[in-house]
Amino acid sequence: MPIVGAIALLVVGAILTFALTSESINGLDLTVVGIILMLAGVAGLLLPLLMRTRQRSIEPVAGSRQDAIDDGALVELPDTDHALQSQRRAQDRRRLWVRRGRL
Repeated sequence: MPIVGAIALLVVGAILTFALTSESINGLDLTVVGIILMLAGVAGLLLPLLMRTRQRSIEPVAGSRQDAIDDGALVELPDTDHALQSQRRAQDRRRLWVRRGRL
């Protein structure tokens, strides 16, 4: 929708600048008004494009095990069974590798 408004400003500005024969009405210079409207139309076309490219952001990948635990991707187990805990850590590492596309 902003593109339609910007094009309308460009059209009205071009009409005021190039198509009218009288250059002013009650001291208002229509050529200047037309140029201002065309500039506003160009800005209206460019701003949504710039904002659209800015909104794309990449989610950071967990840099360490602690980051993954903080994000909720991994669950820290209590220190009850060390063999089970190391097995779970190995599974968690494999899951992270698969998520990152390395396996």
